[in-house]
Amino acid sequence: MSNQPFYPGQILGVIGGGYSALRLVMAAKLMGYKVGAYGPSPSDDALQLADFMIIGAHNDREQLKHFAEECDFVAYVGDMIDSSVIEFISQYTNVPQGQNILEIIQDRLLERAFFDQINVNIAPYVTIVGLDDVYGSIDSIGYPAVIRPIQHVRDDDSLIISRSSDISKAADFIDTGTFVLESYIPHTREFSLIITKGNTDVAFPILEKSVIDNQLVSAKLAQLNQAVVDEMTRIGTETVNGLTGLGSIEIEFYLTDTNALYLKGIKPGICLQANLFDTVATVDQYTQFLTAISGAPLKEIKIMQSAVLKTFEVSQMKDLKTQWVLKSNWFYFMYPVPIKTKVGHIIVTGDSVDKIEMQIDNTEMWSFKKESE
Repeated sequence: MSNQPFYPGQILGVIGGGYSALRLVMAAKLMGYKVGAYGPSPSDDALQLADFMIIGAHNDREQLKHFAEECDFVAYVGDMIDSSVIEFISQYTNVPQGQNILEIIQDRLLERAFFDQINVNIAPYVTIVGLDDVYGSIDSIGYPAVIRPIQHVRDDDSLIISRSSDISKAADFIDTGTFVLESYIPHTREFSLIITKGNTDVAFPILEKSVIDNQLVSAKLAQLNQAVVDEMTRIGTETVNGLTGLGSIEIEFYLTDTNALYLKGIKPGICLQANLFDTVATVDQYTQFLTAISGAPLKEIKIMQSAVLKTFEVSQMKDLKTQWVLKSNWFYFMYPVPIKTKVGHIIVTGDSVDKIEMQIDNTEMWSFKKESE
């Protein structure tokens, strides 16, 4: 990995697709970079917007090599790109993010060893290879528990064990390979801390988020006591100090109803909830990320007002059209391609999170009834 700066006019390559990749391409072009994009679909909006595209699968080494040689430096979007891909293209171009974080999070035992090094609370776990191991370990882990494969290849690769009768249902799930059996941590709140690592480290304000069925429902500026903020900050600092590479890192936390803090996980790059900063901060996540990997000094982050982000689905579009002509503090962002069931998000700004949430609640658009439709 080179520490050289990359200037406007040079070529940035972006690997990945979807909304986050599109926004990254847009930000890079605004900063003056020429942009190439790599992915399997020529119709992807990020590839369409780029100055050039190269079509190929993530395991197509010939196309990856061709793409890398066309770029001065490359950024990847998401945590599901195999670390070996980044290691491979690093032979032919600069990848400031590196593959270190991918190597850690894509192997759950390496990930837990890393967490042990930085002295954080994580869910108790054991390794298993079959049903006998589950039966033998479940008493120490407790119910509910979660089974996950060692190799982390997608976001929904887990099975929840709520009671003893569920264990037999895991037979097909754990038919081959090694898995992790870990306690499910009942929690009342979930948070994200995004730290951008460049010549210095700069953190965005902590966000509280709501996630249902692995989909972001909402995010807001967190309201926490200082002791919890300090511990999150300590863990975030220890995390980025323990990783090589530049760019943004998301550190996810659970907070229980007894105020016990657990580290949920870490991810590289861009995250959906940090789009909240688009309208209320002096710098957005895409510009800050690009600033870091290009070798320029990171921007100071100042929050100008409070905000809440809410994702929405097609079924809510009629109600959104009503709010479109009524609310001057609602900002709308549509996804070119749905992210699972979500087709866009709004950012609502105001004097305080409490007042914003009251305004949103009064529309009843995100009531339980609406969510379940």
